[in-house]
Amino acid sequence: MPCPVDRPSCPDQFVFPQPPTASRSPRVSSGPTGGARSRTAERRNGCRVVDRRSAHLFLCVAIAAVVGLGACQASAQQGPANVVIGTVIREDVAARQSFVGTVVANRQVVVGSAVDGRVLDFPLKAGQAVAQGQTIAQLRTLTIEIEISGAKAELQLRMAELEELRNGALPEELRLAEAVVEAAQSMREYSQAKLTRSERLMEAGAGISQDEYEQAQAESLRSVALLSEATSRLDLVRRGPREERIAQAAARVAVQEQIIAGLEDRLDKYTVKAPFDGFIVNELTESGAWVQQGMAVAEIVELDPIEIEAYVPESNIGFVRLGNQVAIRVDGLPGRTFDGEVVRIVPLADPRARTFPVKVRVANPMEEGRHPLLPGMLSRVSLPTGVSRPMLMVPKDALQLGGAQPAVLKVADQKVVLVPVTTGPSLDSWISVTPTNEAALADGDPVIVRGNERLRDGQPVIVSSKIDFPRP
Repeated sequence: MPCPVDRPSCPDQFVFPQPPTASRSPRVSSGPTGGARSRTAERRNGCRVVDRRSAHLFLCVAIAAVVGLGACQASAQQGPANVVIGTVIREDVAARQSFVGTVVANRQVVVGSAVDGRVLDFPLKAGQAVAQGQTIAQLRTLTIEIEISGAKAELQLRMAELEELRNGALPEELRLAEAVVEAAQSMREYSQAKLTRSERLMEAGAGISQDEYEQAQAESLRSVALLSEATSRLDLVRRGPREERIAQAAARVAVQEQIIAGLEDRLDKYTVKAPFDGFIVNELTESGAWVQQGMAVAEIVELDPIEIEAYVPESNIGFVRLGNQVAIRVDGLPGRTFDGEVVRIVPLADPRARTFPVKVRVANPMEEGRHPLLPGMLSRVSLPTGVSRPMLMVPKDALQLGGAQPAVLKVADQKVVLVPVTTGPSLDSWISVTPTNEAALADGDPVIVRGNERLRDGQPVIVSSKIDFPRP
């Protein structure tokens, strides 16, 4: 008779009920000690007893099967994936090649002193940033300041002289001149009357000598001259100084002003200033040192923007044009790409290497307190080396690189179509592609740019939105 299920024979074993069978002798094996034990399940009172570890293994397998079945059912019930698409375009693209270049400063100058003098202050050190117009070195200015003070005092004198001439005569001077004229007029009238009496007496023979008569004549003539002189002086006082004298005084004022301006300009040169925003890279003097006119004080470089100098062989220089947009990679900054523009093509080749210098300008703003691109870094510049031809281009976000070959995911009939491609040159946020099957991809086709991480060929999708990327 089978035993009930809920009656284990021991606490460390599970008991499974068994159907009644004919009585059989259990298999036993003799060990080295001669004892017998069961190799399989032991039967006790019509029940089969299984070890607890075997039961645990059986339960784990059963749970895994149930979970896998649920996952399959959930996957089957999941709907189409939501994706964001872009558009395939056709653009003229030239073949490109990477050329080794060197990062160079946009401007690098050695700042010198314009005057002789002793350095009182040299506040900046190598590596520090400077702004345009910031003081780099200050020279002693006491002597030049004394000269400026004397020149300004001289200017005040010249200006006072000019003001005096422009103002003309004082009222007192005018009244004095008028009084002199009146006195001369009275003297003229008296002399004339005396001469008239002398002439009458002379004609009447009334006892006047010839000398007295001639003296009366002389006094009359002298009074006429004095009246004329006094009248002229009054006219001069009333008219004021001549225009020429005023012009001479004004010229003396202007000369003195220019002398002061020259001294002040010289004073400004005693302060050595930064010509542009940049960084000190070399200190060439110290506080207390004597510098002569033209002697170097510091070296400054400008880092934003910055330039890449690449050397292009003569076989490729004909394809490079001013204004070409290029991509730059720097060995010291792996994983980063910088955008630049060809700004200069030097028309003189190195006679030994037959290469032409090409200057590419790159924006280099501060990042976390420093400029990412620094002079002397090794760089690689992608420049055109062939004639432009029309090519299909897709947004870089549409490119899938996880498989054996690059691919893009096209949307057709609300399903994913996997299109293997070969990549080519890139422009801005676009990359040129050539599909393995030319008919598989065309201008205007929608390609997935968001949500394309786990999609399969043929999987249904729903287009949630579209991004219109700016054309290169």
